[in-house]
Amino acid sequence: MCPSTGVHKDTQKAMRLNTVEGAFAVAAENLAAPFLALFALGLGATPSQIGMLTAFPNLLGNILQIPAGLFAERMEDKRILPAVGGFLNRSTWLALAFFPFLFPPEQRVAIVILLATFRITAANLGVPAWTALQANLIPRSIRGKYYANRNVVLNTSALLATFLANRLLRLDFPLNYQIIFALASILGITATIVFLRIPFEQPPVKARTSNQSYRVAAKNFWSEVKEHKDFVSYSRSSLIWNFGVSLASSLFAVHFVDTMGGHPGSWAVFAATNIATQILIQRYWGRLADMFGQKNVMSFSGIGAVAVPLLWWVAPTLWFPIVINIVNGIGWGGYNLAAFNLLLEITPDDNRSLYVGVYNTLMGFATAAGPLVGGFAAEIFGLKPIFLASGALRALGLYVFWRTVSSTNGKDMQVSDLIPTRIAKRSY
Repeated sequence: MCPSTGVHKDTQKAMRLNTVEGAFAVAAENLAAPFLALFALGLGATPSQIGMLTAFPNLLGNILQIPAGLFAERMEDKRILPAVGGFLNRSTWLALAFFPFLFPPEQRVAIVILLATFRITAANLGVPAWTALQANLIPRSIRGKYYANRNVVLNTSALLATFLANRLLRLDFPLNYQIIFALASILGITATIVFLRIPFEQPPVKARTSNQSYRVAAKNFWSEVKEHKDFVSYSRSSLIWNFGVSLASSLFAVHFVDTMGGHPGSWAVFAATNIATQILIQRYWGRLADMFGQKNVMSFSGIGAVAVPLLWWVAPTLWFPIVINIVNGIGWGGYNLAAFNLLLEITPDDNRSLYVGVYNTLMGFATAAGPLVGGFAAEIFGLKPIFLASGALRALGLYVFWRTVSSTNGKDMQVSDLIPTRIAKRSY
C-alpha cells in the first residue's frame, strides 16, 4: 500500500510501519471517540454539556501546542512528545470506563468532561512534532498517493472498529461503553509501541538562542509569519471554517437520539457508512491532489462538507443519515487528505513544528467556541437553526479559502475534471 518508485528501502519500511501505527491508532479512536457524546447522554448530559465535552478538550488541547512546538524544535528525538502524549491519551480511555462511576450521578458528566479534556490535551502535545516527522518521512512527490493509500488502510481499520462498536453497544449500559473504552485503550497503546519502532529521519534541531528573550523571539517569529501569506490566509479561512464545523457537529448525535428518536446503536451504522465511503473515495481524491494540487481538492470536496448540516436540517426519516454520511464521507475524505498535505506545503521546513503549533492553537479557539455557542444556542433556539448557521459559516470559510489561498502547483481544476474517466486518461 506504499508507493515505492524512487524511494529507498529503509524509507519504504518506515512508511509501512507508519501505516501500521496509524491503523491501530485509528481503530482505537473510532472504536470509542464517536460514541463519547452518547455515553455522556446516557449519564444525563444536556446539549450545553455536550458542547462543553467538545469545547474544553479543543481549547486546552490546542492552546498548549505553541509551547509544544517550541519544545519539539529543540528536541533531538521528536518521537518523544508524540509517544508520551499518545500513551497518556490512550490510557485515559480506561479511566473513562470506570472512574465516573466512583462519583454521585450528578457529578459524572463533569468527570467525563474533565477526563476527555485531559485525553485530548495529552494527544495534542505531540501533534507539532508528529507533523514535522511526517514531512521528513514522506517525499513530497508521492504524498498525495501515499496518504491516500494509507487512509484506505486506516479507514478500513476504523470501519472494522465501528462494526465492533455496533455489536458492543447492544449490551446493557454502562457495560457496553466500559468494554469499548477498555479495548480502545489496548489498541491505542499498541499504536504507541509501533510508533516507537519507526526509524524516522529527524528534522534538524533548532539551536537555542540564549541572549534572546521569549518576547523578542515571539516578535521575530510573528514578523516571519507575515511573510508566508498563504499560511496567514489559510489560517484566517480555517478559523471561520472550523468554527462553523464545530458549531453543530457535536449536536448531530443529540438530534438523532433526542429529537428524531433514533437508537444509539444505529449511530455506529452511520459512522460505518461514513468510513466505508471514505475508503472508496481516498484514491480518487489522492489522484486529483497529485494532479491539481491540494487547494483544488479542498475547494471541491469542501462543498460536500458544507452540505452536511443542511442535510441534517431536512432529514425526514431515521435512515436518512445514511445518505448524509455518504455525502460526509465523500466531502471530508477529500478535504482532510488535502488539508493535511497543504499544511505541510505552506509551512517552511525550518520551524515547521512551531508553525503547526500556532495553526492548531488558533484552530483550538475556533473549535472550542463553536460547540459552546452551538450547545447553549441550541437550548434557546433549538437544534435546526444551529444546523443552518453551521452550513452558512462553512460556506463562508470555504469561499474565503478559495479566494485568498494560492494554488501550490498553479494548475486549475474544472468540474469536468471530477469525472473518473477523465482522471484515468491522465498520467499518474
